[in-house]
Amino acid sequence: MREAFQILDRDSDGVVNREDVMDMLDQLGLPSTASDVSQFFPPSAPQTMTMAMFLNSISTSLAALSPSTELLSAFSAFDDDDSGQVDVAELRDALLHTAPEPGQQPLTALDVDKVIAGFTGRRAFSKSTATGLGKRGEVFRYQDFVNTVAGGSGGAGRAADEEAEDA
Repeated sequence: MREAFQILDRDSDGVVNREDVMDMLDQLGLPSTASDVSQFFPPSAPQTMTMAMFLNSISTSLAALSPSTELLSAFSAFDDDDSGQVDVAELRDALLHTAPEPGQQPLTALDVDKVIAGFTGRRAFSKSTATGLGKRGEVFRYQDFVNTVAGGSGGAGRAADEEAEDA
């Protein structure tokens, strides 16, 4: 996902616009007229796309590749208190220290931050651990993330919509 977005974002400004898509289509030898690009950027929609919006736009395809139950199961391995949230530092550490698939580049801290952006927050309350004190700190709301990626509506979907309005 990160690599696909980076390919589209030819000027590395964190947003994909009509010109980025036109350039990509042209390089692929596909029609790249204004009308061809309009299917990606309808007049009533924002004319730029952030990483979060990119994820939303391809969520149907992603859902077929990674069923939400598999994603939820993977994230729940990090969810000590079954709250639908995982400690950001623990998740970041796991993602940064997991060997990539053959032929893939390892994730960077910036890559991880871009993907989890919009799905993080502070843990206000948590269930107690064996020591009697609940974990506090920054958490990744993985259920919202999975709902967004799988095409459902979650808190991050609203954040992406608000971000789109600002663009």
